[in-house]
Amino acid sequence: MPELSALQLIIGFLLLLTPVVYFHELGHYWVARRAGVVVEVFSIGFGPEIYGWTSKTTGTRWRIAAIPLGGYVRMKGDENEASGAAPGAGKLAGSFAGASLGWRFAIVLAGPVANFILGILLFAMVYMTAGKVFLPAEIGEVMPESAAAEAGLQPGDLVTDIDGMAVRDFNDLRGLVVEAPGRPLEFTVLRDDVPLTLTVTPQPRFNEEMQIYIGLLGVKSTTGGTRERLLPGSALVTASADAFRMSVMILRGLARFGRGEIQAGEVQGPVGIAKISGSALQQGLIPFVLLTAVISINLGLINLLPIPALDGGHLAFFLYEALFRRPLPLAVQGILLRGGISILLALTVGLVVFDVARLFS
Repeated sequence: MPELSALQLIIGFLLLLTPVVYFHELGHYWVARRAGVVVEVFSIGFGPEIYGWTSKTTGTRWRIAAIPLGGYVRMKGDENEASGAAPGAGKLAGSFAGASLGWRFAIVLAGPVANFILGILLFAMVYMTAGKVFLPAEIGEVMPESAAAEAGLQPGDLVTDIDGMAVRDFNDLRGLVVEAPGRPLEFTVLRDDVPLTLTVTPQPRFNEEMQIYIGLLGVKSTTGGTRERLLPGSALVTASADAFRMSVMILRGLARFGRGEIQAGEVQGPVGIAKISGSALQQGLIPFVLLTAVISINLGLINLLPIPALDGGHLAFFLYEALFRRPLPLAVQGILLRGGISILLALTVGLVVFDVARLFS
């Protein structure tokens, strides 16, 4: 594949991130309007405004800002872009702080939910147009001296479960093996309709393009699979199942990160995402749409983490308020939000530096 130019990286990054951020903030905006909360600013990006206009009907300032690393909606009574409430905001009509606890919870939750909806719709759109490949998790061939051969896997074995996770197709099988180089996995297979349990340790191999070690099983599937175009209902059901499965895989990755088992190549900052998005755009529309769906689901799930300045942090504040019948003091919220913003900024800068160093190396 030809080397990507800086322009291709930028275009791919913007085409990928802009709709994902827009839908996230649109979720907040739409529910806020339903709750009677005034949205003063709807911003794609942070920092100085590049282009904007003010709605004559709602008074909302719609803007595109210079730093395209996210976005925000600022509602009446908010002190800053992180939705920290100003003193006395709860007494203002139409303010976010003045809305009921249920509405505030719904407004904040709507952003991540919108990302899941976008991801599911994009998956479904691909399944209805280009189709979805169905490849059973049946072993067609076992390579000699491979991890599969050493574990005793045989042609005709149907893999149904790996380490307690159901295996729906060959892609599930491949994904669970790839993330476990050198780590023993418990396989449940059907051999002549009899369930068997085998311990398989994928062989580690370094992937130059991804710069990580991946697990190799050493098997081939029985066929090349079949591609089917799905009807709208089936496409939505399948897309929802795939989005749920992807969320589980993301959570497994976060768990590995928490245990210190994550590989450096698995962590991507803005530059890394730009490179991936540019590559996907170069490959064609379908890979790019699928990548956008994956990033949207990632963003929705990450935003649910209980970190101050993320949506999950605000939801944690509301949970405290529901349990103790009083909100967390504004001073404490302010300290936590500023701390969360500082951590996220430091993490972003660190990822950019890491990405650039990895790019030049």
